[in-house]
Amino acid sequence: MELSVVLPVYQEERVLEGTLAQLLERLPNWAGSFEILVVDDGSTDRSLEIARAAAEQDDRIVVQACPENRGKGNAVRVGMRAARGARRVFLDADLSTPLDELAPLLAALEQADVALGSRRAPGAEISVRQPRLRESLGRGFTLLTRTLLAPGVSDFTCGLKGFRGPAAESIFAVSRLDGWAFDAELVTIARTQGHQLSEVPVHWHHEEDSKVRLVSAVLVSLRDLGRICLLRARGAYRRPEGL
Repeated sequence: MELSVVLPVYQEERVLEGTLAQLLERLPNWAGSFEILVVDDGSTDRSLEIARAAAEQDDRIVVQACPENRGKGNAVRVGMRAARGARRVFLDADLSTPLDELAPLLAALEQADVALGSRRAPGAEISVRQPRLRESLGRGFTLLTRTLLAPGVSDFTCGLKGFRGPAAESIFAVSRLDGWAFDAELVTIARTQGHQLSEVPVHWHHEEDSKVRLVSAVLVSLRDLGRICLLRARGAYRRPEGL
């Protein structure tokens, strides 16, 4: 299997059918063999129904259903642990990062173990910005995370990230977090395990997300940054033996 695409899904009935159609149309441009792993994170709308109907029509789509909503980090981890591709990518179901950005990300994996889509690296472009408060909080989170955990990384929370197979296996074997800070944890684990990282500038546009409660998400993320620091200090992120 050349490529695995993990699609974490929560309440995405509005966009999911179209996103799956785009993936099936475009992925053959970049991989001869691929799988799309749709991981439904306890949706209560028609997301799971739509995903299962698509899987019945095309066996390259694999659906996994989480029994309850735990967060995007858990859904990504479930998908990545089931993935079989030599290269493994996760992206947002609303395609806030367009599929055209997948080509340079996959190209970066020719040299790097982990490729991070970045909205702040030179050459990146944001066509629709987030509301000012949310953007300011995001920049603050990035600055704090960079200072505490990963100097030099410009963007932790862009929803497009790629991994070589062995790197994905060793990173997701020890990842713990389910909430917003899970991206920061992945970068921290990659650095701790000595994987080579590459940041790839992307074109990105904000999609309004009514599912996010901003204040609680920020508070939980700050708490989780503390958890990441503690877990790293305890050696929890070291590469598992045999991986």
